[in-house]
Amino acid sequence: MAEIMQHLTALADEIGPRPATSDAESRAADYIKSVFVARGLEPEVQEFDAPRTYSWAYVIYFVLTITSAVVAGIKPEIKILNWGALIVAAAVAVFFWLDLDTRRAGLTHLMPKGPSQNVIARHVPKARRGEKLKKIVIVAHYDTARASLAFSPGMVRQFPVTFALTKWATFLTPVFILAMATPWVAKAEPYLWYVTMVVAAYLLIPMIINIQRELMMPFVDGANDNASGVAAMLGVLHNLVSEPEASRFSTSQFEPVQRGAEAALEADVVPDGALLSYSPAGSREAGSELPDDFRWAESSSDSTRQPERGQGLLDFDTIDFAAVGPDAVKPSRAEEPRPESRRTEAPVAAEAPSRPYVPSGPDTLPGAGALPGGAVAEDSPPKRRGFLGGLGLGKKKKAEEDHDVKGWLGVDDEFDARKAGADIGSWDKFGSDDDDDDAGGLGWKGGWAGDDPIGDDDFSANEAARIRRRVTESVDRELNEKEVWFVATGAAEVGTFGMQALLDDYGDEIRDALIINLDNVGAGQLSWVTAEGMTRRYRAAQRVIGLAKRASRECEILVKPRVYKGLSTDATPALARGFKAMTLMAFDSSSLPMNWHWKTDVSANIEPEVIERTADLVTEMIREA
Repeated sequence: MAEIMQHLTALADEIGPRPATSDAESRAADYIKSVFVARGLEPEVQEFDAPRTYSWAYVIYFVLTITSAVVAGIKPEIKILNWGALIVAAAVAVFFWLDLDTRRAGLTHLMPKGPSQNVIARHVPKARRGEKLKKIVIVAHYDTARASLAFSPGMVRQFPVTFALTKWATFLTPVFILAMATPWVAKAEPYLWYVTMVVAAYLLIPMIINIQRELMMPFVDGANDNASGVAAMLGVLHNLVSEPEASRFSTSQFEPVQRGAEAALEADVVPDGALLSYSPAGSREAGSELPDDFRWAESSSDSTRQPERGQGLLDFDTIDFAAVGPDAVKPSRAEEPRPESRRTEAPVAAEAPSRPYVPSGPDTLPGAGALPGGAVAEDSPPKRRGFLGGLGLGKKKKAEEDHDVKGWLGVDDEFDARKAGADIGSWDKFGSDDDDDDAGGLGWKGGWAGDDPIGDDDFSANEAARIRRRVTESVDRELNEKEVWFVATGAAEVGTFGMQALLDDYGDEIRDALIINLDNVGAGQLSWVTAEGMTRRYRAAQRVIGLAKRASRECEILVKPRVYKGLSTDATPALARGFKAMTLMAFDSSSLPMNWHWKTDVSANIEPEVIERTADLVTEMIREA
């Protein structure tokens, strides 16, 4: 939880408001990128152009709709004015619908733009041959919106109603103008025009709110919307990808300070009776010695010296074996007493370490054929030649080898390999469990013929299973063998432009992926959104909903289904284009996000346990996928 809150405070408090296409949004993208890099991932920054606001496009929509309603009834006898007003009002309704439906054809896409970016990191495990990894895309936007009177505490509860009236006024105005242009309703004039004017006049309210929003209202810190979603996504990253090195993520410019004994005593962190002793790094304090039992392990002062002339590369005396004890190491062949006639040409220094004889040749290391101190190794004793002598030695040596092999196999001198092979008959009976060791059988005939050293007949199988468990017990295969994309989108608050850019450039790669959008998960009741959309309700993918249900049961996390009647989320353009997506969001009692697009959206109003539950739920969804 500490790391999750650290990410949230870094975005909401240290960076602060993050408007689309602004420098603050770019700094937030750099911070998220640094977190991905610290986890060993190689993030990609997807750059695109996005409008700085949507308000002016909506103001133009409302102005044109109101103007069309007024012009249509001023001179009813001039039909060209009526039909012209109809064309303008109908065009506004179409473009307005496309903007709300997150299609790239609305007036918002024609507004002045600036640079924005998505930060994409992929966790792609190694796939087996012919295996297709399941793909999950976790999305959370990191930009923030400007506050608006429509989201003030006194009006936000009526937002679904007021926004629905705005849509209906825009869509019904061209319908009434068309009715005014038809001859069979001429008797209803001028009353039909009055009705059209009333319907269009409602648009004055959202028009004034949007103008006041752009000219007078500040951008919010965006702790819940949507630093909480980014923090939850990074929490999933922590659960899924181990940290390669111990690091902490902070935008602070102060360097860490190592404090001394006085600071530790002042901080009251030293236990009573403890004695602090400081020494330079990499060295021991003067007078401190190892105990007598470990004195032999102390390296000599010249342990890093270069080999002397005539000394081999393998002749470094890193341990003083004389200090260990006389029985610790057997004397090597070079130290054994020899006959006077076979003595070396030069005496060997007593203090020089010795090593076994290594024959010199073109494939040996330099100095490998010489003993320390310039000694020359003795030649091996010559073999005895002669007819009788050689024959006797050969038979004796062969008998000894046969005895050693039979002892290793666990058979006696009466064992007949041919007869045993004939009794086995075929490979199917090679390791048969029907063999009775007590009746004289040999049990398993491969490798070790008798019992294993610890008396366990299943020793080999158990040992192999133990090693396999040791290798795999720390790996959650159901969780780690999934391809997971972590996508932090920009410019979401101006019309989900970041998500649209992602679908345009990477739509083919994530066509079959499961998309989980995290938005406003910092306070309230965690829920999965069953349907969302500003023009029509797009139902969430049933497969992703099923994952959320199973994960909530496994984690014992209370998650409720809700229909979201607010603005578009990053899942809306994905659902509109046929992708399998779903949004996780926390709601208040009125089924709206907490502190939504208002000045109170600060880190002090965040409930950290909600973000942690969201990260745990998404982690379990990945495991269940």
